[in-house]
Amino acid sequence: MLNYESIYFDRNDYRLVELFNDIISRKEDQTRFRNLLSPYLKPHGIKELAAPYGIRVAYAAFNLLESLKSEGVDDRLKALTALRNEVLASSKTSMRNNRARVLIQIAKEIIRARGDEQKQLRLAHNFRSTSFGKSSFIREQLKKYHLLEMPEEWNQLTFDDRVHDANSKGRKSASHLIMDAWIKGIRSLRVVYYDFVTPEIATELYSAAAILGIDVEFGIEFRAVMYGRYVKLIWNPKNILDQKDLDDFFSREKVIEIMANGRKAQEFRAKYIRKVADRFNQVHRKSIEKEIGVQLPEISYEEMLTSIKSRTPALTHLGKYIHETAMPYFERHAQELADRYHRADSDEKRRIEKQFDSINLLDPDTITARYLSPEANPELENPDVPAYSKDRPEFLNPAPAQLAEILNEAYPSSAITMILEDIEIEDAVELVYDGQGLITHFELINLKNISENSLLSREAFNEFQDALNSGNVIVLKRIIRDCVERVSASGGEDRSRVEKLLNIQKDIDELKNAYKHRKIKTRIGSGSTGGSLRAIGMGFAVAETLPLKAQQEIVNVPDRKCLPISANIAQRLEYTAQSKRSEPACSAPSRIGDIPFRIKSLPLLRDIFLNSKKKWKIISYSIDSGCCGNISPLGGISQHSGNGFQLEKAGSSSGTKPDYMYVNSTIKNIIKIIIGFIPAFLTFYLTKDWWVLASFGGLIWFSITGVRNIIQSVLGGGGLKRSPYLAWNDFVNWNRISDSLLYTGFSVPLLDWLCKSVVLDRMFGINATTDPTLLYTIMALTNGIYISSHNLWRELPKAAAAGNLFRSVISIPIAIAFSGTVGLLLRILGVTGIDGIIQQWAAVISKLASDCAAGFLEGLADRRENIRARSWDYDEKVRQVLDFFSEMEIRHPNADLLHLMNHPEEFIQRCRTKNCSDASILMANALDLLYLRMFQPRSEEALQQAITRMSPDEKIIFKFSQQILREMKSVSHIIVDGLVGNNFSRPLSFYLRRHEDYLKELDRLIPAGKTM
Repeated sequence: MLNYESIYFDRNDYRLVELFNDIISRKEDQTRFRNLLSPYLKPHGIKELAAPYGIRVAYAAFNLLESLKSEGVDDRLKALTALRNEVLASSKTSMRNNRARVLIQIAKEIIRARGDEQKQLRLAHNFRSTSFGKSSFIREQLKKYHLLEMPEEWNQLTFDDRVHDANSKGRKSASHLIMDAWIKGIRSLRVVYYDFVTPEIATELYSAAAILGIDVEFGIEFRAVMYGRYVKLIWNPKNILDQKDLDDFFSREKVIEIMANGRKAQEFRAKYIRKVADRFNQVHRKSIEKEIGVQLPEISYEEMLTSIKSRTPALTHLGKYIHETAMPYFERHAQELADRYHRADSDEKRRIEKQFDSINLLDPDTITARYLSPEANPELENPDVPAYSKDRPEFLNPAPAQLAEILNEAYPSSAITMILEDIEIEDAVELVYDGQGLITHFELINLKNISENSLLSREAFNEFQDALNSGNVIVLKRIIRDCVERVSASGGEDRSRVEKLLNIQKDIDELKNAYKHRKIKTRIGSGSTGGSLRAIGMGFAVAETLPLKAQQEIVNVPDRKCLPISANIAQRLEYTAQSKRSEPACSAPSRIGDIPFRIKSLPLLRDIFLNSKKKWKIISYSIDSGCCGNISPLGGISQHSGNGFQLEKAGSSSGTKPDYMYVNSTIKNIIKIIIGFIPAFLTFYLTKDWWVLASFGGLIWFSITGVRNIIQSVLGGGGLKRSPYLAWNDFVNWNRISDSLLYTGFSVPLLDWLCKSVVLDRMFGINATTDPTLLYTIMALTNGIYISSHNLWRELPKAAAAGNLFRSVISIPIAIAFSGTVGLLLRILGVTGIDGIIQQWAAVISKLASDCAAGFLEGLADRRENIRARSWDYDEKVRQVLDFFSEMEIRHPNADLLHLMNHPEEFIQRCRTKNCSDASILMANALDLLYLRMFQPRSEEALQQAITRMSPDEKIIFKFSQQILREMKSVSHIIVDGLVGNNFSRPLSFYLRRHEDYLKELDRLIPAGKTM
């Protein structure tokens, strides 16, 4: 029997799965990890001593995925913040954002795959492989999860103007929805609710969006009566940027009145949901039993409300609840069918297959459409039809123009979107005319409620929109005249409607002038509710703003829907000069001092001396029938709809054999080294006469490469001055070394045999005797081209490939110097036949020179990368310290906080007196910074750079905030109380041994000076 533990997967893969499952099953003490979500503990800080990286990501992801069952909004927002920080801070590649997106997606998949150990192990291995940051693997995972690669500048045009969370008809909390939007790469989002929204929901939405840097707005969909049917408008309050704006909006008297009326409208619709639930119990349960042979229990409407925790229940919520209730019965019956299938004859197998397909198709979407829709329950009065809703609330009775006026009066800074679903162009003409400029947007596309035919019919609305925006009276007249003819020919409309359209045609100047100073803009939404297997997911992207690989994928991947709509876009480049934070905020204008910036701003110089940022803007939209536009959905239709039961392989995937990529990393690295060593050894063994080179040439070659990689990694991590808490092998990436040895093995026959012996010596007579300079030059360039080529083949950063070509040029004089030194030493020792010896060793000398140059150059690159990562850590942490100081200044307006922080015993005593948590937070921040300085590679240089960027006042705040570490008794107490978990001995020992050295270093970096 195959021993998976020894051949497949790594020990850390098993450990990661175990950690995830312990968190999911809550076997782990949850209080032990609660501090992992504290906003005052950052990644790469002291919480690394509380739990390994995997469990921190697992805990945060699990808290978000279980968001509807968690205790409150604060827990979800803390989990979202912690998850974002963990996946971004740990990146060591140029694909920081894309890597973080993949890590979160895989963490979600591991949690969902609970119970299938083989699948979880595969995902855990992929999680760890992604965390190493190899660009090619990250791109593979993006493709696997149907995620388009996004530019690392994060300036893509990606948006969705209509999505739903659990508080409308969706299935995710606001925090979960925002997280999924960020994984998709969405930068702008509008979340639509029905009839009303509460301040708590809006606060969570805006707070979550601020954490992930997404521009978010909420909209509320209302209904108005027009010609005996409902038309829909979305009210979108604008210019809400923070909590103060939200508080102002929800405190307005007319807004409060609208929300109260909206609750009544929602309660009216909820009665219908209850009736549908009752009818499912009475009728549809029996039809399911008759069709697939599964007897389901009656569902409880009250329990459904409790499970979804939504104030606005929808049919989709009911469908999901029925599905969750039914799944244990479906699974049991599917297993019974699978057991019978293997013993059945051919006729019985066909009957079982048909029944199995039926049970497999009953997913939430099918249940909702087949049993809960108005078409499936014609006996019930549909609240979406005004004629059947005689007892509807008054708020559902106004005309569209009247409703638009009410909404605009409540909050003048608003946008009102007309939903084009189920309306004709003549309806749009009347609505726009009656609205007198209050209609600001057309919802041109909602993928949830649009077919291919109706998508093309939107051309008429797009033409009407363009005519209004351009003031084109000729086109407006033609559109209205066509409407009059169409209404007259239908014969089904009242004559008064024809007269109204004729009046609009006469008053066309007023229609045009209503949009003289404002334009009707476009909304494009997916209508995504989250979790649907039969609908396209949320998000759209303008193709030109994505990386080239993503643009190619849009064209080549068949399951991405083609939309005949294009965005006309403009690009803007912003140039900014670098400025240190220590410079004065204000200075007198100086014409002389402005000259350097003006010189740098010249067209040929600004790209070199100034920071540039590319921004995109959508100017307008156009529908192009018959062809695909440049707007692509970010999601595709799932290829795995249904309940996922498999007749032939029911249950988990535990019986499947993992492929090579999941082989244990140690075994895989050994295989790579052996494969690389074989051509190296054979080349020396078959071509060299001297037994030393013949027997040990390959080993010498490999030793040069291996030692160079190790020295390079150690130097990149800090060299001889690295942290005393980090061993040399903490900096070494063994996967990277094995890859390097694999490819360096094939360079031996290339350089020593083909290049040096066959081409140069035999064909052109170039050797160490005739022309050593040309010999080492050609060998170095050949080696450089080979290394750069396999760097590009492995999809390493192009900068690394270019650097390796450059290193080969540098290695030429080094190789000549090494060769001359060896020759001189041999002459001193009286050795004969020196030229022949050097010729045999020429490839090794060239290799040694190349690796010496590489060790220096790539060590510098690793050093720069580590400093960049530490700078990110310090920027985040210093900003947090300064923000917290500002918060304390507000809470303690009469206190001299700088004096108190510089005398921490007084500060702690004051906090105890006032029963505040400021001292504990200050200690947590200081411990984080202490750990960051002492444990993380290249933190010393990054700290010095961070201090250099601070203003004089910020330096003093930063230094004084760290003085609380002098209070050993209080700091020790907070560590023992569980700041970093139950195992406090190591962090306590670390703090007691190192805090004095850290504070002395701060005294040296920030000398005593004047206070604020």
